[in-house]
Amino acid sequence: MARLLLKIFTAYWIAAGLVIVLFDLGPHRHMHNPQMADALDASLSLSGRMLAAAYERGGCSAVGSSMGGLEDRLYLAAPDGRLLCDSPRFEDVPSLARSATSGGKRVIANHVRSQLIAASITTRTGNKYVVLLKNSYSSAVQIYGILPGWNTIAISCGVTLFLALLMALPIRRLRTAAGEIAMGRLHTRVRWNGPTSRFTGGDDIDQLCRDFNHMAERLQSLAGAQRLLLCEVSHELRSPLTRLCVGLGLARAESPPAMREHLDRIGAESARINNLIDQVLSLSRLDMLSRIEGPCSFSANALVADALPDLEYEAARSDCHIESSFGQDCELFGAEHLLRMAVENIVRNAIKYGGPSALVHLEVGRTMQGSCVVRVTDDGPGIPENELLSVLRPFYRADRSRHWQQEGSGIGLAIADRAVTLHGGRIAIRNRDVGGLEVEICLPLAERKAISTDAAFTHR
Repeated sequence: MARLLLKIFTAYWIAAGLVIVLFDLGPHRHMHNPQMADALDASLSLSGRMLAAAYERGGCSAVGSSMGGLEDRLYLAAPDGRLLCDSPRFEDVPSLARSATSGGKRVIANHVRSQLIAASITTRTGNKYVVLLKNSYSSAVQIYGILPGWNTIAISCGVTLFLALLMALPIRRLRTAAGEIAMGRLHTRVRWNGPTSRFTGGDDIDQLCRDFNHMAERLQSLAGAQRLLLCEVSHELRSPLTRLCVGLGLARAESPPAMREHLDRIGAESARINNLIDQVLSLSRLDMLSRIEGPCSFSANALVADALPDLEYEAARSDCHIESSFGQDCELFGAEHLLRMAVENIVRNAIKYGGPSALVHLEVGRTMQGSCVVRVTDDGPGIPENELLSVLRPFYRADRSRHWQQEGSGIGLAIADRAVTLHGGRIAIRNRDVGGLEVEICLPLAERKAISTDAAFTHR
């Protein structure tokens, strides 16, 4: 926002500077207040006659005491431009004096730090002279007399800042809302009903905010319809799948031995479909939850220790080994079964992609910042850096070339991410320097009670 304000402010003053340079090089040459102009003319005429009278009486010695101070001084010149007694040391003094004599009007010339005013006068004796006033600028910023004073700059800065805020505030709110929607908060809308909205008058920026809200509503509606479709399809598949399993059992009882291999294959595929349906339904339920119902306190070490025997049994079937280490215990607050499901899915993923004889390390502890950490590492091939965040999306496979050779559906990490986010935590995935993948679950402790979806996305 600061950069945008600076760009608008700079553009305004570049435009204002061009206007000053091109169309108003000498704004101090003319006085727009008639009373001030008359007063200046009268003062120059009176002072000039007094200066000329002193010159006629006693020459330059009498004039020297009447010329004023060092900054603002009066000088006397002949009508032909010839200076008498002293000079303000400007090259254009002779031409300025001649212009004042020929025109009969006050003439002004701007210089770096002062301006020179020339006016033609006639003494009582009928002699003509030109009186010159060297007037220093009141402020150092008025170089050559073309820059405005401090009051003008202050007012212009205030107006420019107000105009910049009118443009920057809605853009900042749009950016914030877009970031929240990108994190999954599809209910986010751009609020544009503040004190500055009355000045927009329904312009294009205001319409952009309305269109953004309409887009967010459509996205939320489409995402809700997609979740509902997955849930409904999964429920509808349950009944025929149950009947298929019953028919498979009857077929096994009546089939010859030669058919057993094919029936076993049908049973394995049915179990795979049933597991996929369970995962889709779990993901749909987590997506629909905005708050944990009936949360309670529990130990992180006890949660992992209870899940460890089942995980070790599954690892043994894949010829893998799990090493576990427990640090300082952490008390968590929420739904224990959801966090256990998240830990199990992450460990299963490490077992699956670690390869034969893989070593999976499971660690539980507390960070210096006062959070609970469950860290799972493996010695597998890892994940490309540009896909580390994508693996948390449902049905995403990092190694697409082996998509049809791998078991699973790509939902396990998505379920784990939803469960951890619901507890106000986050999942971090990174490749290890020595090879393999590291998945870290960071959860707030029980006293923080960050268990709503709003708090979860605030942490993210």
